[in-house]
Amino acid sequence: MLSLSLVVIAHTVGAQDQTGVPQQSVARPTPIITNESLPRGARLYVAPIQNGFETYIIAGLEKKKVPVVVVTDRAKGEYELTGVSESDKAGWAKMLFLGSQQTNETASIKVVNLTTSNVVFAYSVNKLNSARGKQSAGEAVAKHINEKIENRYH
Repeated sequence: MLSLSLVVIAHTVGAQDQTGVPQQSVARPTPIITNESLPRGARLYVAPIQNGFETYIIAGLEKKKVPVVVVTDRAKGEYELTGVSESDKAGWAKMLFLGSQQTNETASIKVVNLTTSNVVFAYSVNKLNSARGKQSAGEAVAKHINEKIENRYH
């Protein structure tokens, strides 16, 4: 059965059994990345991300004056932002010999249209030796979302 909100593409496994009959096809859902714009004033639900990174993204959206409405209820959102985040704190050698407590921050996010299930934006950030840590990464995400809204991204 084909759903309007999900496109399923069947991948045929190239192997055959001993009788020469092809093995059964395997259906896997494939996310669609579109050139769909992210409109000004869009209602954006920011899903929880480990280490509380969603808070830094929301703060970055505010600081960079990104023209979206952040909602706390997924059912009221038009778009959903999900992602992963990781912090690598400075090791003892870096702190001792370089006197640095800066962290390495990595994060990847995607924004999905909740009506069509299409991915309208995806971005990864890698901040090495970040003095402001998660804040810097959250602001980078917000900056690129703003560029997507203004059609300046890529």
